[in-house]
Amino acid sequence: MTQTAASTEKLDEALAHLNEAAKERREELNKLLTEKYTDLKSALGGAVGASAGWVKEQGKEVGDTAKLAASSVDRSAHMHPWYYVGGAAVGALILGFLLGRHR
Repeated sequence: MTQTAASTEKLDEALAHLNEAAKERREELNKLLTEKYTDLKSALGGAVGASAGWVKEQGKEVGDTAKLAASSVDRSAHMHPWYYVGGAAVGALILGFLLGRHR
């Protein structure tokens, strides 16, 4: 047997023993985990709530910035429409060239 197979077998055996011990002491483990790690659970819950608020705030900022940018582009397109028509034509030409060439 190779060393890797032997260590894997030992690991499987250790996990089996742990599983048996956990089955025997399930109630004791549940009580221990709920009593000792309640603070950890509440701390993590608070962190999740804070990060959700931050994500919501960042989403609002991104939306406001996008509206401002769209408004600026709209004003510029109305002031200089031929620049945008030419840009669209050049973009379509480049895209057509790239998609139409043979490999």
